[in-house]
Amino acid sequence: MTDDKPLDWGVEPEMSAVDTVMWRGDSDRRLRSTISMVEIYDCEPDWDRLVAAHDWGSRMAPRFRQRVVESPLRTGTPSWQVDPDFDLHYHLRRVRSAGDGSMRELFTLCEQLAMTPLDPARPPWEGYLIDGLADGKTAYFLKAHHALTDGLGAILVLAQLHSTSRDPIPGKPQPPAPPSKDMSAVDVLIRQIGEEIARVPKLAGLAVDGVRALTDPKEAVRRVLRYGRSVPRVAGLISVDGSPLLAGRSVSWRFSAFEVEFAALRAAGKAVGASVNDVYLGGLIGGFRRYHERKGVAVEAIPVAIPISVRSDDDAAGGNRIAVGRLAGPVGIADPFERVLTIREQVRAARGEPAVDVFNTIGPVVAWLPGPVLTQFSGTTSQNDLQASNVPGIPWETFVAGAKVERMYPFGPLPGCAVMATMITHNGVACLGLNIDAAAVTDIELFADCLVEGFDEVLDLAGGEHARMLRVI
Repeated sequence: MTDDKPLDWGVEPEMSAVDTVMWRGDSDRRLRSTISMVEIYDCEPDWDRLVAAHDWGSRMAPRFRQRVVESPLRTGTPSWQVDPDFDLHYHLRRVRSAGDGSMRELFTLCEQLAMTPLDPARPPWEGYLIDGLADGKTAYFLKAHHALTDGLGAILVLAQLHSTSRDPIPGKPQPPAPPSKDMSAVDVLIRQIGEEIARVPKLAGLAVDGVRALTDPKEAVRRVLRYGRSVPRVAGLISVDGSPLLAGRSVSWRFSAFEVEFAALRAAGKAVGASVNDVYLGGLIGGFRRYHERKGVAVEAIPVAIPISVRSDDDAAGGNRIAVGRLAGPVGIADPFERVLTIREQVRAARGEPAVDVFNTIGPVVAWLPGPVLTQFSGTTSQNDLQASNVPGIPWETFVAGAKVERMYPFGPLPGCAVMATMITHNGVACLGLNIDAAAVTDIELFADCLVEGFDEVLDLAGGEHARMLRVI
């Protein structure tokens, strides 16, 4: 007998503090946190099956039927509520690629869709089936607010909602549509006040711990100073200067996409004693180095931010459980071996910062700040020339409504940074999506070529014959 229960994903009834910072960041149009992904299918999926799959998916993961309810003053953490007016007809759409159906035409359309704000009064996601591509292929574009989930959370739910078969699989769980209930802004405020009252005993306990720490005052002072010195580094208050070549910022997003066999990245990492993520960052920084070189601008380092997952087995799936690591991207190092090892050491240091999880720690307090003040916290990302994520993907073949998923290209938001790079590995192929601020990188064609060269020189560290980085657009 089938257990018709929904997935254990996105079950928290209210946003975390980090989710809230992202949600309120939309009050500044340059800090919008829309994440998106382009899937390439080998054929056109059955539309009726695709609609049914979305209805099923929103019952398996009811978060996709929930909207955000704010308190009267838009302070504290908002609640999630099943939208009584949920309408799949609004969220799932079908469009046709214009022109010659090339990948360039497809990604131009996706750029425009990604830049269009989500409706904050509805569940914050939209899906588009895009047909008309060359060679009989079809694409699916999914965009969602980052407050819904981080990259790892997104892969966790997609892995469970994508099929392992081109044909329908009988006997799947069929949970009913989740019931909705009326929830007002006042209800949210009452919940927030109750949570603050409940936190009083915990705060008292912390005070007692502080008094006990005085039994070893030298150790207590050392820990406080170590943490205090770490906070400015994690918060981005101490960072290398941004490149003058990438100083422009706007609200114009441009997508570039690349792919390479994951085995080639892994071989390069193994050859130099580094991780795949170190090689990935080394390739990105190498591309920046070559771009600066071609433009005749010399810089030694650029500010780089990487997400550090702080998700534990006890955390609910969905939402955001990430911290921020800060690097001084060594653009001035021409030798790829030395560059990758320098990055490796910087990543290790960033992960070991005592205050690495500071935003999750102080989040409950920060969430009470008004939206415009909260954006000042989000605005620390504006000084980054590069933000780079590397998310494990789905390591097996997947299908959607009868179509095989050939590629998954991820695109993160541009919260004020010049370039957001995201890599997902799907079934052995590492797919890299770049979201580029058109005012920061003014020669995107040259930048894309430089990025390919930057990756190929770190891939060469493995020696012998190996796959090369392929530019998709």
